[in-house]
Amino acid sequence: MTTLIIGGTGRIGAPAAAALASAGEDVRVLTRSAEKAGELPDGVTGVVGDLEDVGSLGPAFDGVDKLLLITANGETESARGTNAVQAAKDAGCSKIVFISVKLSDAAMKVPHYASKVAIEDAIRASGMTYAFLRPDFFFQNDVLLQGAIVGAGLYTMPVGNIGQNRIDTRDIADASIHALTSTDLDGADVALYGPKTWTAEDIATLYGKALGKEVRYMGDDLDAWENASKAFMPPWLLSALKAGFHKMQTVGSVATEEDVAASDAAIGHPARRFEDFVAEVTPAWKK
Repeated sequence: MTTLIIGGTGRIGAPAAAALASAGEDVRVLTRSAEKAGELPDGVTGVVGDLEDVGSLGPAFDGVDKLLLITANGETESARGTNAVQAAKDAGCSKIVFISVKLSDAAMKVPHYASKVAIEDAIRASGMTYAFLRPDFFFQNDVLLQGAIVGAGLYTMPVGNIGQNRIDTRDIADASIHALTSTDLDGADVALYGPKTWTAEDIATLYGKALGKEVRYMGDDLDAWENASKAFMPPWLLSALKAGFHKMQTVGSVATEEDVAASDAAIGHPARRFEDFVAEVTPAWKK
């Protein structure tokens, strides 16, 4: 049995690939970069291909039984995702696990949420067994803010204070492995949550305690965030993230106890705590 991972060099796909290979699974990773294909962990085979070039996908999908599909955000996400689904179907793949998002009326206003719909529709229509896993916001996103948190004492991710049960990407990888290697999640549509609801103010306070300094939330002003971010983001990404932050500020992503229990069952263990993640990353930030 061969599992292909699309997105296998990222924060979810890389730990999933390494864990599957360590368990003796035949694992293949599609990448556009020959360099990255040569840097994969032992037991993981890299295959070069491009989801925007359907003709390049044959070698990657040849003999594949299961697909973990993680599509990168971008203006062509829907097309790339549906190309992957069609290639999997053509190759006789039997199962797809897709890392999607929590969809709602509010979510459909966010480009990189709405782009997942066409991919889900293609998977449902494919006749293959599938599972949809729906995380919302990753602990690891905060790593990008190290400079602002440490240097300026500001938490600059404008996620608002309704709250979100953010999750560790390693737990999403564990849920993916569970879905790929068992029948437990076949046909499932699982929202993935961390164990605790965090507001932006809570997050800033936690980083402050861990670093031994004051860290403040910069606030909900999305126009100010956009102006500060223009220098290092392309317009499509800036617009998409601004829409996503507006969703977080207005509806949040808050889980019930039942939601957390269902998420833990899909992950296969209690989800990691954000407090532990902060304790893990901040010692290096102090240096």
